[in-house]
Amino acid sequence: MTSHRTVLGTALAAVVLALAPGSAALAASPSPLPTQSYATIEADKQLNVGSAAQTVHVGWQFDNGGANVPLQTNETLVVDARDLAGIASVAVDDPRCTTAGQVLTCVNKDVAQPPYVDFTVRADTGAAVGATGTLKYAVSADHGTGATARAKVVVGAPGLVVGKVPDVTHAKIGSRIELPLRLRNTGDLATDRRVVLRWESLGGLVFDRKFSNCAYGDGDDPVEPGSQASVTCVFTASVAAGATVELSGPLTATVGKHVLTAVTDYSAELLKPGVDPGGGSHPGTGPALTLVPASGAGDGFESGATGRADVSTDSSADLAATTSVTPRRTAGEWTLTLNAVNHGPASAYGVGTKAVALVDVVLPKGTVATGNAFEEGEDTPYGECFLWVGDTKTAPFAAGHRHYVCPVPRGVAAGKSRLFVLWVKPAKDYTDAKGTATVRPGPAGIALHDRNTADDSVTFAFDKAATSPTSSASTSGTGPVALVATAAGGTAVLGSAALLVARRRRNSR
Repeated sequence: MTSHRTVLGTALAAVVLALAPGSAALAASPSPLPTQSYATIEADKQLNVGSAAQTVHVGWQFDNGGANVPLQTNETLVVDARDLAGIASVAVDDPRCTTAGQVLTCVNKDVAQPPYVDFTVRADTGAAVGATGTLKYAVSADHGTGATARAKVVVGAPGLVVGKVPDVTHAKIGSRIELPLRLRNTGDLATDRRVVLRWESLGGLVFDRKFSNCAYGDGDDPVEPGSQASVTCVFTASVAAGATVELSGPLTATVGKHVLTAVTDYSAELLKPGVDPGGGSHPGTGPALTLVPASGAGDGFESGATGRADVSTDSSADLAATTSVTPRRTAGEWTLTLNAVNHGPASAYGVGTKAVALVDVVLPKGTVATGNAFEEGEDTPYGECFLWVGDTKTAPFAAGHRHYVCPVPRGVAAGKSRLFVLWVKPAKDYTDAKGTATVRPGPAGIALHDRNTADDSVTFAFDKAATSPTSSASTSGTGPVALVATAAGGTAVLGSAALLVARRRRNSR
């Protein structure tokens, strides 16, 4: 059995050994703290220039590593373009800078001045395409180290435009479609960097993962109308000036079971050295996709390096309107909940801020809205309603009216709904007049192909006896209520209903 004295002796021996001359413990002394700030320069490593002035951004920073060192002063950036004689010229319009021939000197005398300078560079008249030179940067400061950097300047540049990808119409659910893409170099130099092609699709397309130089990304939920799928492919081969190329194999995608309309944005770019192309987290498993000389005339070209293609299917989205009522704690008032429900099978998806659908609600004669409860944000359950002004015009919510419009801007996924809440107050002479709630296509212009229009509209009437101020209501704002809802096809009497209390609710009352 080991004694406590033996353990202690062993520990003391280890300490003595660690402190012995020449020991590793003595050799591993901490690094000294910096005595001044260290400078770094942030600038592009290559600039392609033409006859038009091109803006160049150069930034710098000083880092003290957390040490207590004097603050650097007189930060100075020198841009030396003397190696560009006969190739390109620089100019600057900044009160901090002075010019001496092809040398720019810019000084920050105030710590509040920005640590960057923008200047311009343009190719000299008669400079040969492909001619190169070096632009030199140097930054210094009192109480700071110096730093240098260089940029290669090339006369001329490649220019990429993408071919038009044709729209796909009447696609069948579960079918496979092709998204061909052409690329043309309209510049005066061949590409000298990696070419990146991207496809980003919203609406339910599922791309086949069959190319090893492509990365594939999936959305969080393919049922959701805003779920995104993407493909990012990197090509290292050069594209000659004036050349038109196309994909060596078709880029294919399956039309998901909830697709009504899908939008695919495609683009091309030259990737700067050292920059990660990003993209999805799933690499392809097949051979590499390459760029080969294009054949045939194609479908024309976009004006730049981006384009958009639409896919529409023969599916449909059955949007229905539903309503329910609960008495408010405020005596004699009701809470009217409206829903735009998508019975599917497709998700109704739109691009941008224009509404895919609208819930058009006209309150019964003898009632007015006193407020609209909604939560701000893109993914909140409570939507905002607006005052109806005309068939194509609305205004911000205002109490005291009967006609309102509640937009569904980003769409409704299959099997889900969009909720709206209005607070309603009747007049003393209110009888059993009926109101209507109707789901209509929105200004986004998405064709819903709704095959069941019977549930697009619902009429409702408040039962004053069931919602009078003397009716018993629980402390949560719920209680027995009768709502007579008449839709095309029949009349139903709805029983008790409850309204979830909205957190962070914005009250328009």
